[in-house]
Amino acid sequence: WVCLVAPGIGFGLLMVMGAGYVLTGHYTATLFTAALVPFFLVNDLLLLNQLPDLEPDRAAGRRHLPIVLGRQRSVFVYSLQLFLAYLTIVVGWRAGLLPAGSLIALATVVPAVAVVRRARVHARSVPDLIPALGLNVAINLLTPLLLAIGIFVSGRSVG
Repeated sequence: WVCLVAPGIGFGLLMVMGAGYVLTGHYTATLFTAALVPFFLVNDLLLLNQLPDLEPDRAAGRRHLPIVLGRQRSVFVYSLQLFLAYLTIVVGWRAGLLPAGSLIALATVVPAVAVVRRARVHARSVPDLIPALGLNVAINLLTPLLLAIGIFVSGRSVG
């Protein structure tokens, strides 16, 4: 479980909240909410990228989530974290922590659904999984970018 959440802690919580603290001098609930989105997405990026290397990783003695849970359960965890990333945006907006403009980040939901579908069907076939891996990278880049643009355009600070 540690290798599941470590990437998100580093790239989501520590980097986003650290940058926010450096720029504003304090932490806020808005900043934490915004940091949760890359937390879940980066966790997912690494999780999905472990599927093609599962057998060599197992042979090398590694013990990450796809080895412990299997491919299909790992795709379920991937789906859950993806859902939580988008839910964070909606709940953050409804709670008044994120501006309405941040909802533009939900534009990546459609490709995210396509990744989940492909991963469920092709979790065992590396060549068929590769398009999902590429699209997952795009989701990881575009969703936080759109979130930042939505916050910036609204004129609201996260700090």
